[in-house]
Amino acid sequence: MMILSHILSTGIKVKYGVSVGKGITLQQLRKKYDAIYLSIGAHTYKKLHINGENAKGVIPAVDMLRDIGEGKLPDFKNKRVVVIGGGNVAMDASRSSLRLGAKEVYIVYRRTKKQMTALEDEIEGAIAEGCQLIELYAPDHINTNKKGAVTALCLRPQIIGAPDASGRPRPSDAPEPIFKLPCDIVVSAIGQDIEWQPFSEEGIPVEHGTIKAAPDSSIENFPKIFAGGDCVNGPGTVIESIAAGKVAAANIDNFLGFNHKLDFAVTPAVPRFIDRLPCGRCNNRERLASERKNDFEMVENNMTDTEAQQEALRCLCCDKFGLGALKGGDAKW
Repeated sequence: MMILSHILSTGIKVKYGVSVGKGITLQQLRKKYDAIYLSIGAHTYKKLHINGENAKGVIPAVDMLRDIGEGKLPDFKNKRVVVIGGGNVAMDASRSSLRLGAKEVYIVYRRTKKQMTALEDEIEGAIAEGCQLIELYAPDHINTNKKGAVTALCLRPQIIGAPDASGRPRPSDAPEPIFKLPCDIVVSAIGQDIEWQPFSEEGIPVEHGTIKAAPDSSIENFPKIFAGGDCVNGPGTVIESIAAGKVAAANIDNFLGFNHKLDFAVTPAVPRFIDRLPCGRCNNRERLASERKNDFEMVENNMTDTEAQQEALRCLCCDKFGLGALKGGDAKW
């Protein structure tokens, strides 16, 4: 909130409750403003497309994590939770489920642990805290009771085959029988989606579910419109979206004919490599899994004074080479 307050204090005006394509069209915005930047993110979720996915107890991971971030904690006490997916969002949902009081947490993934897209530290952290990983199973359907609530997730065994377009082995259905996993809650974490449809209807080019923009964030045949972040690159990190915003800001500035130059009034020191002896990196230590799984406090401990001082001595004046995203915003970025 402090960051938002700081940004808004510069004079930026925010209009709430406006939906492009419903409340106002992109064409109307083009007539009213000199430049437009599309940064709608990837806030919706991909559906499972299986029978029972609309049952009571099936929750999209993005909605679950958003609620937790806003302080609206769901009640998972003594519940059996199954999280479908192998990315960082799936790991966040799994570890959060434990902290919400879940009795059992299972992570179901259609490939093997080796092919999971989540960071290794996230996977190992989830397992250490008590999440159980079920490899080579894909969701087939969801069983419900008479009240429409989840009772089990039925899984179809998979077998690894030839590599797909991403280079990872492609899973396919194996002939073994369906496996029924009893549960109370199913969390879907198979990916995030972008609400590109209203923009596509007005001619904005869309490719593979994302808005097609050039490396400098401009959009072909739409000279006033720029785009960046998750809606262009797909779900990524916050820092990648910040970098895309900086590139867009610089190029929009040039498009409007200003070509402002940033001046931080700081002259970075020239790096001296000769006075830096090789030294191992100090990594943060994690709290014990048996402790951290019971709360939403930091997983890692801060560095000690000794570690921080030693780590600072390894610095090679990174500021000398910073602001890389602002130096052109070309294809190399």
